[in-house]
Formats: sequence, C-alpha cells, structure tokens
Amino acid sequence: MSRAHPPDSAVSEDLERFRSIRWLHDHWSRSALPRAYYWYLNFERCADLQSLARRCQESVSFQYYDLTPPHELHLTLGRIAFEDDVSAGALADITAAAIRACQQMQAFEVTIGPLGGTPGAIGFSVSPREPLKRLRDELRAATLSVYPQAPVSRDDFHAHVAIAYANCDNVPATDVVAAVTRMNATVGIDVTVKVAETTLVLLERRSRSYSWEAISRVPLARWQSPG
Repeated sequence: MSRAHPPDSAVSEDLERFRSIRWLHDHWSRSALPRAYYWYLNFERCADLQSLARRCQESVSFQYYDLTPPHELHLTLGRIAFEDDVSAGALADITAAAIRACQQMQAFEVTIGPLGGTPGAIGFSVSPREPLKRLRDELRAATLSVYPQAPVSRDDFHAHVAIAYANCDNVPATDVVAAVTRMNATVGIDVTVKVAETTLVLLERRSRSYSWEAISRVPLARWQSPG
C-alpha cells in the first residue's frame, strides 16, 4: 500500500545529504568481518516493497552498483555476536530474553521510501524512526542482559533498506543522483509496512554480496487496529 511521503524531517535530511554526494565509494572495500548474528527486519513477504524495489533498481542499474535481490531486502537493527564467540545455549537465552521484551512492545507500521543513500549505497529511508529505535534498544538490552560482552554497535541508528551497493571508487555521482531524484518525483515511491516480528539471522559477507540465514523469529505483541 502506497501513500504520500511522511512529513519526517529525518527523511528530508537523508534526501538532501544524498543530493550533495559528488563521488561514489566502494562499499566492499572494507575488510570483511567474520560471520555474525544480527537482529533484522526481513521483508520476504512484502510484495509491495519488493515490487517498488525492482522498479527503483531498473533506474539505478549502473554497472558500478550491485543490486540487492528484492526477496533479500532487510533492515539491520543491530549486531548480537560473532559466530565463534557465542554458544548455542547463550544464543537461545538471548532469543528468550528478546521474546519477553518484544511481548511488551506492540506491532507498528513504518513507511519505507523514498530513496536516498550514501556514497557507498542506495536505499530507502524508513520512518517514523522512534518505534524502530525503541525496538532496537529493547533488542540490545535483551542481548546484553544475557551476553554483556556483545559487540553491539554504539553508532547512531540510521534506519534504511539498501537496494544497491557501490562496487568501485572515484565514480562521479551525478548520474545516480539524477536517477534517484527522478524516481522520487514519481507517484508511489513509498510503501507502508507492518512490523510484527524481528528475526535473528546469521550473516556472512561474500565478495560483493551478503548472505544470511534466519535462525529464529521473535514476535511483537499483536497490533490492534484503531477503533
């Protein structure tokens, strides 16, 4: 389901920041980390979002981008632990703690879109950010309650859904910025998605792609329709 762009200042800032990019940066130039467990929002059952992603990818299918398969679209909420550093028992306890925490948080809706990005990637903005931040914080607290040494990220939370990753450096951003600007001027460049669960995944970075396996799913409390 599509709707008008939300009046979210963070989304506007994302778009303005993307329009200011001058050169692309190779997303894959960073050293690959070991396989690790993460909290994800997955969208494998969101046909509207996958359709929108395909339409947008057609406009940015430059050779200097690697496209995310639409059925693998995701939003990263946080890292739990590297695979070799956490036992199966601790992972089960983390999941149980997350289930207890998430049952205190009601399912909610977010708007995914319009497009923005960084020098290394193109992706959809996601808003509102407050319920996502709260979910991230609940999952982080649940993880640390069981595994205090968890290598959780301390960076500011930037909710996004990547549809393409840059695969080389020093490419002028002019063409992709123009393509994204044109896409954002079209009708229906965002979709409304219900967030009813989060997924614990095992993530592996390959040469120019990500591969992940769903380990367990953690539901939120049931969403009640207004009225």
